Parts: sequence; structure tokens; C-alpha cells
Amino acid sequence: MDKEMKEKMVLVSQHLLKMLNLAFEAFRKPTEKSLKEAKEVKDRILQDSSALTSFIISKSPPSEKGKGWAKPYLSIASSFDRMTYSIEGILDRLRAKSENHILFSHQAVKEINDIFQEVIRLLEYLPRLIATENKLLGQRIGEEGRSVFEVANVYSEEHEERLIQGVCVPQHSPIYLGVLESLKGVTVHTLEVSGKIVSISSKS
Repeated sequence: MDKEMKEKMVLVSQHLLKMLNLAFEAFRKPTEKSLKEAKEVKDRILQDSSALTSFIISKSPPSEKGKGWAKPYLSIASSFDRMTYSIEGILDRLRAKSENHILFSHQAVKEINDIFQEVIRLLEYLPRLIATENKLLGQRIGEEGRSVFEVANVYSEEHEERLIQGVCVPQHSPIYLGVLESLKGVTVHTLEVSGKIVSISSKS
């Protein structure tokens, strides 16, 4: 992969990791400062992602073969954008949680905390994978990503049980499930980027 392309992708993935860490910080202790800083990082990511897309297009030969070459790279840039919007979705729900003084049950807090940490660890691998194109690391991301989905689905089912038992408040449920789904969204697109990087590496 082109060195400059790698550098641009690594930069975006590092900023995504920073934004996700800020969202985690806002979950544990919501402050206007952490929410504002996360928004600033989001704006930076979208700028960098747009610059990456322009760079990919500028590097593409004006032929059918060129379009084929650009497709996986454009897909990666698109996944970066979608990860950004998934994290923004988390921040929107955390802001609503804070403004409406919504409290999660102890178990719900533990579950969201666990999934956050798993997704952060997954995203920590991405800059290294882009830089090294290490297939074993890509495989590890795949395995751990699938594990995140399994655990998140179990938590979702357990949350439904708590709703039935009256432990969780129905009005709070959309925020809990929204954060969970957004974290799964970050995972989906992390896996898509990882798969594309491994595929590009195999062809080079």
C-alpha cells in the first residue's frame, strides 16, 4: 500500500480511537468538556476522511482498472465515516441521559462499560493493522469482533429480562439499547476496514 495512503488512514483511525475514548469518558463521567472535545475530534475526522477520499480519487488511474483499484480504499474511507457517526450516536444518547438525569441499573452500567472496553481494544488494533498489514492481527480483530457481537447480544437479551422483571425502566431502555447498537456499529465497520486491509495486502 502507498506510504502516504497508510499515513492518512492511520491518522483517521487514531482520531476515531480518541473520539471513542472520549465517549467512554463521557459515559463514566459526563461533562460538557468531554462532549465538546469529542465533537471537535469528530469534525477533524470528517475533514481527514474527506481528504483521504480526495487523495484516493487523485491516485486512481482514469480507467476501469483504476476504478477497481480505488473501490476497497473508498470503502475504507466510507467505513471510517460510519464509525464516526456511530460514535456520534453514542454521544447524543449520553447527552440525553445526562440532561434527563437518567440512571442505569448497576448491571446495565457494568454491561455498557464492558462492551466499551472491548470495542476500544478492538479499535486500538486498527492503526497497527493499517501500518503493518499483518494478516494474523487482522484475524485477531475478526475473532474479537465476533466475540463483541455475541456478548452484546447476550446483554441485550438480559436487558429485556430486567425490563420484564421491573428492574429497568422502560423510558430508559432506548438509551441503553442505542448505546449498545452504536458500539456494535463501530465493531461492524472496524471489521470491514480490517477485512479490506487484509484483502489489499493479499493482492499486493
